[in-house]
Amino acid sequence: MVHIRKIGAVLLALLLLPGCAGTGTEPPGEAAEGGLSVAALFQTESGDALHDSAACFSTGEDGGYCQVDSDGIASVSGLPRRGELLLTVFDRQREVQGAMTLFFDEGAVTDAMTGEDGVGHVTVRRDTREVALLFILAEDGGLRCTLWLAGTAPSDTDLPYSQHS
Repeated sequence: MVHIRKIGAVLLALLLLPGCAGTGTEPPGEAAEGGLSVAALFQTESGDALHDSAACFSTGEDGGYCQVDSDGIASVSGLPRRGELLLTVFDRQREVQGAMTLFFDEGAVTDAMTGEDGVGHVTVRRDTREVALLFILAEDGGLRCTLWLAGTAPSDTDLPYSQHS
């Protein structure tokens, strides 16, 4: 019960952050120069696409918001290659559908998994500029992530990660 309240408080704070609604510009510094592009496929546990949704990738202070297309795909660029992000998926009425914490790091291979605690871990090789991830929305509002092996980042839907002060 305490865990649910904690998640609710984090999600409420996230909804109040201006970064999740911005269309901003490429972040300055290292993130802009060596940032990571992510193509994300959002699905339900039954395999249905989460179309008419939106995704917010947030560091807590800064966020990047992107639309999920009719196939359940969203793309975002300029994400930090290392560090923690909160991913929140919203429905058409801007109600939270699901959320998860993602930890990005660099390593010898590119991989993605969800730990038993519901936290996503994404490892990218140093020479990797783009990664395709699959996010599955559970009935309880949790998200699970894994590599999306059939996908590549569609260039025509690539949106910059926005950063706000």
